[in-house]
Amino acid sequence: MTEVPSGSQFSSGGVQGADRGRRARSRLRVRLPIRVVTRTQTKVGILADLSLSGAKIATDALLKVGGEVLLEWGKFEAFGEVVWTRGQYCGVAFFDPISEGILLGTRALDDNAHLPRDTDLLRQAARNWVQGGSSL
Repeated sequence: MTEVPSGSQFSSGGVQGADRGRRARSRLRVRLPIRVVTRTQTKVGILADLSLSGAKIATDALLKVGGEVLLEWGKFEAFGEVVWTRGQYCGVAFFDPISEGILLGTRALDDNAHLPRDTDLLRQAARNWVQGGSSL
């Protein structure tokens, strides 16, 4: 996977065509709450990045390569297939590309509702604990 300099909103894939499950389009890096729906479960997760053709998510849903999944975030949704999994992360290739309007709407949503990084949440919990408060 190609690494991108810190602060960049977009990362780019470098693989073309035949490598199913590899990025072929630029991705918008976000951190938004999502709902992950399969035929057997509905879970929450985090949308980590998004392109017109797919997404990277983090979830504790039990997802398998080849499984179908519906992702819902904000007022948007996309239906696709899980193409890779690695721990709590997985890649979803959309059956139909999303519109540029959805991509731009997601960027605007992320500007207003971006979730803190896990390390920031842990730091805040530790700070609260030291000060005698609750963990979060």
